[in-house]
Amino acid sequence: MIGLLVITHSNLAGEFLRAAEMIVGPVPSAEAISVDRSFSLDTAKDLLAKTLERLNTSGDGVLILTDMFGGTPTNIAADFLEAGTVEILTGVNLPMIIKFVSARQTMSLEDLSMTLKQYGQQNIIRPADFLDDQGERAASS
Repeated sequence: MIGLLVITHSNLAGEFLRAAEMIVGPVPSAEAISVDRSFSLDTAKDLLAKTLERLNTSGDGVLILTDMFGGTPTNIAADFLEAGTVEILTGVNLPMIIKFVSARQTMSLEDLSMTLKQYGQQNIIRPADFLDDQGERAASS
């Protein structure tokens, strides 16, 4: 089973997992790491290494979801990027985590990361696009 590690600034990672569990139930082999200013780089890397080891007991790999490209959580995770073992996606959103739960059993780590990237992007929606020029709900066609 592919493991999931969500790493973000502040407490966002844990809240993402809690929200996903509220919707789909328990998410096994998933953990959250919240990075804040009190973390030293070495402490964060040690924690990440231990967590990845714990999540990859099946040998299927671990997908790391981070909040933003170029941020500290992503930069720390990048040191652990390894083809077939660790994949990283930035810009995590709740639909990605929910899709992860249903898709991880049937896909390779690489295919799963590509699917979740596309799925996450597709679920960024501007509701105003569904309104007509007067701000009313557009008629369905």
